Amino acid sequence: MDLRQIEYFVVVARQRNFSRAAQVLGVAQPALSQQVKRLEDELGVKLLDRSTRPVTLTDAGEAFQARAERVLAEARMAREHMREFAGIGRGRLVVGALPALASLWLPAALGDFYRAHPRVEISVREENTEELARLLGTGQLDLALLHAVPGMASGGPNLQGLVMERLFDEELVVIASTGHPLAGRRSVRLAELRNEPFVLLARGSGLAHTVLGAAGAEGFTPQVAAEATSMPTLRALVAAGLGVSVVPRLPASAPGPAVAVLPLRPALPSHSTAVAWRGGLRPSATTEALLGYVRGHAQGLLSR
Repeated sequence: MDLRQIEYFVVVARQRNFSRAAQVLGVAQPALSQQVKRLEDELGVKLLDRSTRPVTLTDAGEAFQARAERVLAEARMAREHMREFAGIGRGRLVVGALPALASLWLPAALGDFYRAHPRVEISVREENTEELARLLGTGQLDLALLHAVPGMASGGPNLQGLVMERLFDEELVVIASTGHPLAGRRSVRLAELRNEPFVLLARGSGLAHTVLGAAGAEGFTPQVAAEATSMPTLRALVAAGLGVSVVPRLPASAPGPAVAVLPLRPALPSHSTAVAWRGGLRPSATTEALLGYVRGHAQGLLSR
């Protein structure tokens, strides 16, 4: 068993398709199939059920994938640490971020970092808070910008095992179409929205967890008219009149389709954005350098 075989299996497990996995890896499909078969022969178990479409994992395959993900993550981090002997400025960083953060202010921090360290390759992965936490836990990300969700033990994303550092807090506001009856109001109470259709981010997002929890505390469950996987899409759906939503002030005020922005009175607890990394492992020097730029830009955002 070697790292190449493990990597090949992991990519097939993620893609659930040998053809797509071969394209991702840049290898011929017969060679990929042969290497995965050799891995199965060496382990003495069947990892994949090839008779289904898409390919499915056997029980042994699911158990092995979790360990294989950790092995590849540890190997990548070992390579990065060895590159540090040549100094910061080499290697590759994988940064995860919520889509709204990835588009609104993360690029400025990455731009400054890149100008100082042009030989570091940066990969950005956009996911919701739940998936970012999972990817950090399996070592597939170096850093992630996500929402710190209170009450995570009662249904929120699993952030345990991660080191989290708060970057900034945002007021939560209601957005509605400019033609909505609420559009002319100076503020609104959350309880007033009990009969309104809602547009929410998809389940698994920290924001959806916060909004559903706050509505539950007011004695109602939002009538979900539509779900979106990104904040720009959510805002466009609200602007088109599909429903109202509760979002942080930053994306509500960003350029985009026109919406009415109404403060909540009384206000909900601030929405916290945090930077996180995997606990138990010292971040590499290159990761620490990027973390410094992220902190600096977050402070700049707060001082506006």
